[in-house]
Amino acid sequence: MSDDFVVVERDGAVATVRIDRPAVHNALNARLVRRLGAEIGALAADGTRAIVLTGTGEKAFSAGADLDELATLDAETAHTVMRAGQAVFREIERSPVPVIAAVNGLALGGGFELVLACSFAVVSHKASLGLPEAGLGLIPGYGGTQRLARVAGPAVARHVMLTGSRIDAERAYQLGLAVLPPTEPAELLPTALELAGTIATKGPRACRAILDVVDRGLDVPLDAGLALETGLAALAIGGGESSEGVAAFKDKRAPRFGERA
Repeated sequence: MSDDFVVVERDGAVATVRIDRPAVHNALNARLVRRLGAEIGALAADGTRAIVLTGTGEKAFSAGADLDELATLDAETAHTVMRAGQAVFREIERSPVPVIAAVNGLALGGGFELVLACSFAVVSHKASLGLPEAGLGLIPGYGGTQRLARVAGPAVARHVMLTGSRIDAERAYQLGLAVLPPTEPAELLPTALELAGTIATKGPRACRAILDVVDRGLDVPLDAGLALETGLAALAIGGGESSEGVAAFKDKRAPRFGERA
């Protein structure tokens, strides 16, 4: 286990980042969240083309906030901690390379909020997602009130948060919280890594543009989003990366985007 509770492994252009506190179901504390943001930011800056984020073990992706740390906070310090955590999760959401959440078990509270901040998620049959904060007299503070409503709709978000109900793996897929049907636990990481490997073969500038325009488009009217799309699509057509992609297609070979990234 890493002293900073985060383990990073690289395989070519793909990286795996693991939350590594299995003794406490990979609970999130402020130090871990900072480290997570730093590691993902560093990977995105050094040529990595896709990142898989998961938790150590089969029991939990992350069961949420570290309650021992939470108990030491007053309103003022809690505000500082939560705003810092929100900033890290927003950086992950805005990462220029995709971050794929591989949800291997419990994803509760801040753990679920972290999943929601990723580019997309895949889940095992053991996945269980929820925002149980109201049962502790709390509310989500790392973006869950906003992101869950945007993905699953406001009625689902209210129900999950007000009742503390958990979303099982099949329901997560039905709601669009996971992009593939649930896998067997042993197949989860290979499935996520296969997706990451596929993405790593695509044009890196094109992938960055897709992530950018989808993220920015969520906050503007449709016409403004279409204008963003047009500008980025035109830049892609005029760029060297697209020249390589089209040439490779015509030559019936794999594109060599690494030479133009």
